[in-house]
Formats: sequence, C-alpha cells, structure tokens
Amino acid sequence: MTMGETTTGPDFPTLFSPLRIRGVEVRNRVVFQPHFNALGDVHGMPTEDLTAYLEERAWGGAGLIVDGSMATMPEGQMSRKYLAAWDPRAVPLNRRTTDAVHAHGATIFAQLNHGGHTSLEHPPPVLWAPTQMPEPSSPHTTRAMDRGDMVRAIEGFAVSTRNLVAAGYDGVEIKIAHDGLLRSFASPFFNRRTDAYGGSFENRMRFPLECVAAVRENLPEDLPLGIRICLHEYTPFGYELDYGLRMAEHLEASGLVDYFNCDAGSFSSFWMEIPPAAVAQGYFRPLNQALKKQSDLPIVAFGRIKDGGLAEHMLATGEADLVGMARQLIADPETPRKLAEGRAVEVRACIGCNDGCLHAVAQEKPIRCVQNPAAGQELLWSERLLVRAAEPRTVVVIGGGPAGLKVAEIAARRGHRVTLFERSEHLGGQLRLAARQPHHEEVAEVTHYLEAAVRRLGVELWTGVEATADDLLELEPDVVVVATGSQPNLPPEHRQSHTDPDAGALARARGLQVLPEVPGLELGCVYSVDEVLGGAELPGDRVLVVDGQGHWEAAGTAEFLADAGKQVTVISSRPVVAGELEGTNIAMFLQRVAAKGIALRPLTTLLRIEPGRARVVDGVTGVEQWLDVDVVVPVHSRRSREDLYHRLCDLVAESDREVRVERIGDASAARLIQTVLLEAHQVAVTV
Repeated sequence: MTMGETTTGPDFPTLFSPLRIRGVEVRNRVVFQPHFNALGDVHGMPTEDLTAYLEERAWGGAGLIVDGSMATMPEGQMSRKYLAAWDPRAVPLNRRTTDAVHAHGATIFAQLNHGGHTSLEHPPPVLWAPTQMPEPSSPHTTRAMDRGDMVRAIEGFAVSTRNLVAAGYDGVEIKIAHDGLLRSFASPFFNRRTDAYGGSFENRMRFPLECVAAVRENLPEDLPLGIRICLHEYTPFGYELDYGLRMAEHLEASGLVDYFNCDAGSFSSFWMEIPPAAVAQGYFRPLNQALKKQSDLPIVAFGRIKDGGLAEHMLATGEADLVGMARQLIADPETPRKLAEGRAVEVRACIGCNDGCLHAVAQEKPIRCVQNPAAGQELLWSERLLVRAAEPRTVVVIGGGPAGLKVAEIAARRGHRVTLFERSEHLGGQLRLAARQPHHEEVAEVTHYLEAAVRRLGVELWTGVEATADDLLELEPDVVVVATGSQPNLPPEHRQSHTDPDAGALARARGLQVLPEVPGLELGCVYSVDEVLGGAELPGDRVLVVDGQGHWEAAGTAEFLADAGKQVTVISSRPVVAGELEGTNIAMFLQRVAAKGIALRPLTTLLRIEPGRARVVDGVTGVEQWLDVDVVVPVHSRRSREDLYHRLCDLVAESDREVRVERIGDASAARLIQTVLLEAHQVAVTV
C-alpha cells in the first residue's frame, strides 16, 4: 500500500482516517502547517527548492499541506521572499508544486495573507493598518488605510484566489492570525477607527469579512475556504480567548468558512507564535478545545504537537478534527509514514530549539533544521537521495557525540561496515550535559534518535574505549572519521586535566591552537561548564558566569546554577548577554532571569581572577572593579580534541596505507549542532 492510499496505523486509527472538508477529501488528519520558509526568490516566485521542500512532506505522508503564507499584493509582502500570489507569473511555478504534492496523494491548500503592520524587512516598506500606530514590538509607524486602500486590498485577495485555482490548489486558507492586516482590523487595540470599519465589534470585523467574501466568490463551489485564526494574543494590551472565540463565531455565522486552523500570539508575543522548548508540548490544547466545543466546523489543532500518541488522543477525544504540525515535519518529513507503518520509534522528534527554522527565516534566510540537515535543501541532501555504495568500505568513527553518530548512521545506511568507538561509557557527547540545563531536556532527543538509528542499522559500538592511532590502523580501515569533540579551553594546570586529559597539546605545539590569556584561569575557584553540569559541588554561593559565546552554554548554565540556589551574575563583553540566542529563546530567557534573580552585566570584560574575587572592566566607561565571587565559570570558545587526528594523519603519511582520514564536528571546530550534523551528513555521503 502506498501513502497515496488511505493508511491506518494500528496505534493511530483516528489520525490516519480520512476527512472531508467541503468537496475535498483529505487522506489523513496530519496537517503540515503554513509558515514562511524563505524558499521563494527575491521576486516572490516559487523556487525548485520550495517545490522539493513541500513534496518531501507529501512523500512523508502528510494528509494536508498548507503552502504559505502568500502575499496578496506588493504592499502586503512581509519579505521580498514571500510568495507573490497576486502575480500571474507565479501560476506555472505554483503548478509545479501542486503537481508534485498531488503525485504523492496529499492535498494542498494555499494560505493568503496581507502583512499589514508587520514586516521582516529592515527598514520595512510602508506598513498598512486600520489606524496609524506602530506595532508595539516595532519602532516603525503605519499608514492608516483609506477606502481606496481597502478596495485594492480586497481585490488583491480576489486576484490571488483566481491565480491559486489556476495553479491547482485544492483550497484556500486566509490568515487572521499572529501577523497580518486582517487581525489588526479585528483587534480592539490596533483598530481605533470611528467609521464603518471600527468602533463596534461588527464594524471591526467588516473588512476581514469583505476579504473572506472576495475569496469565496472566486473559489469553485467544491473547494474549501479556511481561516487561520489567532484565538489569544498573549499581550498585556491584546485580546484573550473569549474575544478570539467571538471572532470565530462571527466568521462561522457568515456561512463563508469551511474550517478553522487554530493559532495564537503576535509580533509582540512572538514566543507564543512559534513557542520554543520552554513552552510545554500541548500547552495550547485548551484553546483548541474551546473552539472545537463552540464550532460545528472542522478544527485544526496547533501548538508544539509532535508526538503521535498525543495527536491520536486529541482527535479521539474530540479536541480537534485535524492536527497541525509544522516543526515536527520539518525535523522529520516522514513522521506520518513512520507512524502509519508502525515505526513510531524511528520518528526524529523536533526539539523546539528554533535555531534552524525560525532563526533563519526571521533573517529572511532559507529555512533549515537542527535535526534534519536536508530541510530547505532537499534537492541536495534529502535522505531519499541516499544510495548504497557500489563497494562497501570499512569505516571507523571515533567519538559518539552527535557528529560521530550522524556520520555512522548515514554511512551505515549506505551499506558500509561501520565501527564506532566512544571513550566514555555512554553515547551522546556534550548533549548529555546540555540536556541538564533547565528547559533543555528535549535536546537529548538528537542523540536518542541517532543512537537508536545506529543500533538498528547494525553499527558495531564500543563504549568506554579510548582508541589510539595505532589501534585504529590495526583495524585496517578504509576511512577513519575523527569526531572526538571539544573540551573547555582551560590551562593544562587546571584540575580539569586530571579527569579530562588535555587533547590539544600537540595542536598547540604546532601553533594550531592557543590558550586564553586571562590570568587565574588555572585556579581552583574556576569551574568549567562541563564540571558544573556534571554535578561538581561548588564552594560558596556567589558565582560569576563569563559569557564569551552568547548562547546556551553560558545562559543555560547560569539558570542551572540559579535553580541550585546560587547567587549568579553573568557578564559579557558584548552589548547583550546571550545575544546569539534565537529571538523567542532570548525573550523567554530574559523573563526567567528576572524571576530567578540572575544579574546581567553586558559590556563587561573579565580581566583577571584571584581567589575570592574577579577583576572586570566596564566597556563603556573603562572603569575597573573587583567583584567578590566564590566561583568563576568561564564560557569561551572550546578547544578541539584534535591531537588524535594529527597523530593518525602522521602515521598514515609515514606508512604506505591508503586510509582516508576526516575530522568533523567539534574535533574540527566547536560549533552548534545544526552545522555539525550537516557536515557529518555531507562527509558520510562521500565515503
């Protein structure tokens, strides 16, 4: 049976049952939610990358794919890369996408939106709104629309709909959701008009309904029209669930709407639009339930739903009729197929980090995924493109962190004989420590998935074994991949060397590494992040964390220490502490910082450490001062454990053996998971 037919997973009978929306039958209840993916070109035209991106999710088994958002007119593009639905040049390119999706048996709708007062561009073009006022998260004010603007906007929805029908879409969804013009008209805060389009609730809903009517008038009778609706803005000034439900009731009473797709948040609460891991899975279920209880229309649930069991439960108990998944299907496009075929244990879970997806597209860069190296570049790296090697080779991998596990997985899938050595007793590398930080438990799922995969693929695993260069060559490998990771860059005199021997001495002797030059880093009051998260008992209560990276290594460790009852101060020489974090994460981090009493001191540089105190300098005034501290936790660039790689290369060069030696991951340069996993995939497909 193919995914183009109706499939019912034994554990998910409701999830894999079909559903009819108006005149269109959707093969199952899994919806790939609409989202900006920045895969359009700078003229708003769909690219081959976009087609491949959506096709991958259709192949993976999604029942319904909602393509978009798409802009309805030039003034409504939130980015030049937003698809230009109004432009007839997009029709044949969108037809390429709908044909590709239909070929795998999936249904595809398109979402229409006018960006209104929200934009990703810096600086933005003229922003349209019901009333001239900036969105509170933006310094840029808006143009208050007159009736002529409204007529043009309505016609934009109509023209765009006709283009979408010509391109072969099966339905249209209108966005009255976390961004865009139509929600701002419905909002009591953003709409202060006193004419026929403001004042009363009915007047505020008038313009959105005129746009909905224009779409319905240009849709064939059998094609559905849905509304993505923001049920709760989650701002001090915005509307809450009762008002969102009233909006839905008013829209449903018009008789123009065939389904609702639930949503929440706004640009002023963007951490609730696309919530990171700090927001619990299923957090928005009460919103879905409330709309389902009120409405007679099919309801698409939303909100960090990634588990098949949870999705089935929500459907079986009547919380919703379909389940929306965006990031889960970015992380693993094959999620529905795996669930339907009884392979739930093989699903690669989204970890809610927002580093690859939201962080990229917020900068108008093509979408990526930490877990899935192929996301947004399926034409290059899709796992569907993997082919078995013509001549299986013997591949030895050193290191069982994410890089080593990923290269082992892909190499084994290509038919190579793979052996992996890990010096510790457990696989997972630094992610085992990172998962101990508050709200970061899900990051461990990266290596949970990879470990399960390599075991399933028959990779020979040796843990608690420290392989030497001589040992490796005795195995007569064709390829050795060194993925030995990194370690805190502290002086060799630091006690770290007793439990974690210096793996960069040879590299330093060759001028390939340097030690940090802050006096006092060798002292006993200095603790590495690895020691802290590993459970070391710290003396005293006053801890200074030095944020030299701007990411979770310092920020998450500061929270870990605060939760342990320590008095924590974080300094950074940069203008913002944790400034490299993705936007939703830093917003929620700063909220927790206040609650936990963590002191932040940006533009402050560590000069030296002495027992019981640390010397710092203010980057603005140049004033130096001593801080009384019991412990200093320096977080700066880690050093690669690369000495094994250099010894191995020397041995190979001295012998007559033809052995390919590669180093990947932190053994090459300490980086974030996303680039490490992509690099490992790229190396593995060339082995």
